[in-house]
Amino acid sequence: MPPTLYAYIWQNSRRGQIVLCVLTALVSFLTAVPLELQRRIVDDALPQRSLTLLLTLAAAYLGVLLVQGGLKYALNVYRGRLVEEITRRLRLTIFDSTRPRAADDHVHHGREPAEAGAIVSMVAAETEDLAGFVGDSFSFPLLQGGTAAFVVGYLLWVQPTIAVFGILLYLPQLIVVPVGQGAINRWAARHVRLVRQIGDLIALPFTTASGGASTFRELVDDSFHARVTIYRIKFFLTAFGNFLDAIGPLIVLALGGWLVMRGSVEVGTLVVFISGFQKLADPWDQLTSFYRMLSTARVKYRLIADTLPEGATQSSGAGRA
Repeated sequence: MPPTLYAYIWQNSRRGQIVLCVLTALVSFLTAVPLELQRRIVDDALPQRSLTLLLTLAAAYLGVLLVQGGLKYALNVYRGRLVEEITRRLRLTIFDSTRPRAADDHVHHGREPAEAGAIVSMVAAETEDLAGFVGDSFSFPLLQGGTAAFVVGYLLWVQPTIAVFGILLYLPQLIVVPVGQGAINRWAARHVRLVRQIGDLIALPFTTASGGASTFRELVDDSFHARVTIYRIKFFLTAFGNFLDAIGPLIVLALGGWLVMRGSVEVGTLVVFISGFQKLADPWDQLTSFYRMLSTARVKYRLIADTLPEGATQSSGAGRA
């Protein structure tokens, strides 16, 4: 297997990733269009009391939503198929690389004999987790990053002052998230190893003995502690991000309201900014979640790659995605 996660992804799914990126770019391009249509309805159609203009803008809004929804549907279905193809490929690779070649063969991998529990854990759960990230590896950051970029660019064009204050609000996450994710990675790697050891004990006949039962209980307790610790860090990061998201509309209302009182901006602009910050909060949260998924996927990829023999390749029965 290639030395890095993204080298593996590109080697086994580059055509699929290109298709996903094209669909994603189209979806991202359409993100800022509803914001402009909202502003036109509030600032142009309503003050002019023009029913024709109102219906035209509303029809355009509906058309954009339908096109964007259709593209998202195609994107999600294609991504799901790609995930399942990679899951199948990984399972075939693990099976072909770890199964005995003869009746008296022992299963070996890169550094130590492969236990049945570790193999079962890789085939059953770890491959699905890793393949799930493969489907998002290129298109997801492109979609969320493109959406955020289009929204931020539009808000900067409409009213730079409010936009700059809103952008500064999210900067603390650039420090907090990497620190928290580093701790999650360490506990996640420990949890995977513990689950493999649990599987190994279940597969061995002597686990019914008192020593085996005691070791099994210790492993289960350690696994429980690792997962709870991950939850504590993960949901702290989520709560911190949600707090920043909730502060955004308050900044818009306070600063934007002051600018409206001074006559610097129109009420329609303020409405667009509230909607815009809601549209910005979701892709930003998704990007931080993607960073966490990327870090975890790298850990799991290395654990799988280090378990397989040197030079292990995908099964000949799996076609390129």
